[in-house]
Amino acid sequence: MTNGGDARPTFTVFVPTYNRAHLLPRLMESVEAQTFQDFELLIVDDGSTDETQDYLQSYQPKGAYTLRVFRQENQGRHIAFNAAFEQACGLLFTTINSDDTMPPNALERFWYWWNYAQEHYPNERIVGVEALCADMDTHAVIGDRFPRSPMVSDRIEMHFVHRCRGDKVRAVRTDVISQYRFPQFHKEKYINPSYLWHQLGFYRHLLLFVNEALCYKEYREDGVTKNRFRTLSRSPRGMACYYEFFVQQSMQDGRIPLNEILLSFADWVRFALYTQSFSAVLRASRKFGLPEGTWFKGVLIGSRRRLRDLWRLRKRDC
Repeated sequence: MTNGGDARPTFTVFVPTYNRAHLLPRLMESVEAQTFQDFELLIVDDGSTDETQDYLQSYQPKGAYTLRVFRQENQGRHIAFNAAFEQACGLLFTTINSDDTMPPNALERFWYWWNYAQEHYPNERIVGVEALCADMDTHAVIGDRFPRSPMVSDRIEMHFVHRCRGDKVRAVRTDVISQYRFPQFHKEKYINPSYLWHQLGFYRHLLLFVNEALCYKEYREDGVTKNRFRTLSRSPRGMACYYEFFVQQSMQDGRIPLNEILLSFADWVRFALYTQSFSAVLRASRKFGLPEGTWFKGVLIGSRRRLRDLWRLRKRDC
């Protein structure tokens, strides 16, 4: 089963990695085990200082897939995504973290559901498939299942109307997802990944949602999830950019509950105060056009969150 005679691979499987040399063999084993082999494995090394490059340079692919490796200066996972979009050749783009794995039939099932979508919903212009993630050890589903499976929707409706939260994995048409890029801020190495994925929903790109676990995740002690505050506090401009984008798009979209917008606006205030004065943030906050009561409440919540961050940072430095 291949991509209809197209010379390009069916999938680009993108792996951003940083100092995960000890985990790459586990990932590569899951890649080699894929029952669907018409893919390219695209690895972007984000300036690793361990043995990552030695391992990748000596690695010999075992299977019909192709391997391409790129190295960049350490700039963060989001910039590795931008680099991958420049290089990806596959019809569909999917990504997996270097500390996660895929079940052997992951790509096969993505391809099955992609063709199912084209056959059963030919007029819907579906651009990808989104599936569940599961715990690597227990295989228990992480987060919420979708209301139905399969189900045609978009990410904003699924996330904020149906309130299906938690890590998910997706395969999206490369020519669609590569239109969207992460901004870059000097010396900052993180932006919420939803900056990318939410754009699919805000611009009404439809996905087929299926209740199958096609990625196994492990939350490590040195990962972003378990070090969230430290990660975010080191990238305040990137986080402010994300929340500004989210609030502005939400106001235009009309499907996001006002309470969600309020809390995101408060976080914009919070992170804007890392780099700007209170008076400057107050002036800039008016541009969002929020109702007066929501605006005032958001400024108060955001200011309080910034003060809490200051306390946590000072406590950590003691």
